[in-house]
Amino acid sequence: MSGKEDEILEEISGYLHGYLKSGNVRIHSFLSKMNVNISNLQQLLTIRFLLLSETKHFVKRLPFLLKHFKTTTVTHKETNMGEVKGQIDWSETMKSRLARNYKDRTIFTTNESVRSYDTPENLVLKELLGILYKLLFKDSYLKGFEKAAWFSGWQELKSNIEYAFKHNVYLQRVNQAYVSDRTVQKTLNHRNKLYREAARLLLSYRKITHGQYNQDDLKILLRETFIAPENQDVLFELYWIIKIIKQHTDKSQLHLMDGGQNKVATWEDASHIHHLYHDSTGSDSVIFHVPISEIEGSQHPYLQQKYQSLETTKGLAKNIFGRNITSNLWQGRPDFLIETYERSTNKLTQLTIGEVKNTSRIEYATTGLEELVEYLYLVKDRKGRYLLSSEVNVQGVLCLDQVEFDDSDFGMVEVLSRSKRK
Repeated sequence: MSGKEDEILEEISGYLHGYLKSGNVRIHSFLSKMNVNISNLQQLLTIRFLLLSETKHFVKRLPFLLKHFKTTTVTHKETNMGEVKGQIDWSETMKSRLARNYKDRTIFTTNESVRSYDTPENLVLKELLGILYKLLFKDSYLKGFEKAAWFSGWQELKSNIEYAFKHNVYLQRVNQAYVSDRTVQKTLNHRNKLYREAARLLLSYRKITHGQYNQDDLKILLRETFIAPENQDVLFELYWIIKIIKQHTDKSQLHLMDGGQNKVATWEDASHIHHLYHDSTGSDSVIFHVPISEIEGSQHPYLQQKYQSLETTKGLAKNIFGRNITSNLWQGRPDFLIETYERSTNKLTQLTIGEVKNTSRIEYATTGLEELVEYLYLVKDRKGRYLLSSEVNVQGVLCLDQVEFDDSDFGMVEVLSRSKRK
């Protein structure tokens, strides 16, 4: 990364733990002061558990480690009449005959050696592999990240888990059962590396799922599995989003940035609740598109031609490509927006729309301003009414890199620049 990107990461990384979109895993030494008030924290930590180098290293070496799979031999005593199974225990045989019928010479007590697979350490191993198999092959949430760069290493490694858990002839004979924490702790000192590492990972996973971690544990885990956005423009957008969160509150709840609804943070004050979204059209309280029906029947020549061009395109797309398309006169997707609701009524009272341009050029900054003002004028409420002339306060924020400009009050638009940091 460039010096600028590293500088940005250093400033905002304490708020980026929930970033799960396109990016690369890197150890991030800047993580010192962190906001760990994260929704779905358990889900996030489970993903981080998979990204740990020790987890992936264990799975990578699993085929080799399984060559050291151990069983134990258990001796069973059996008393039978007329048949001998195993080695005869003459002392026990005489006792059995005396107890039953001392004249019956067909009674024998034997010692039969049976191989046992359900040793404590094998139960620990089987439980860990069962957890990994469930996460990698059954978890619908994790499946959504299979194409992400930071998850790519598991595309090759997961086959090791599948073969071991589903096809290994020895592991198939081990029952799957919950193992006590005490047994896991004892297995940490096992002479066999296979079982020591399995116990260590199982213990780590249990701490995550049971909430048995402190601030230092979180800091280490999040630092070592930090996902840095690979796109410079996305990183710059997140930079301004987090600057704005810090500007408004130090008690925000962060949400996982996983490509779902793209909500980044929520915070409250005495009378309002604020929801901040990134690269999103927000909740269903607002609409960022204008249907062509709004100009149907217009008498203005330009609007008549515009309507006909969109309708013709729709017909041609159907006839040529067999595709049904929805034609809108305008549609948009802001870089970020903040929806503010009154706590007592849950009524939308303010909408802040943000446009971010990673530029130091006035020309590109002007393009961003044009796009932002268009958002302000065309955004609607859920009933299709334009918000700018309503009781909702609509504001815009234009965020730039190193751009000099007049510091006057611009009314509906606030301009922020890294050259004029607050």
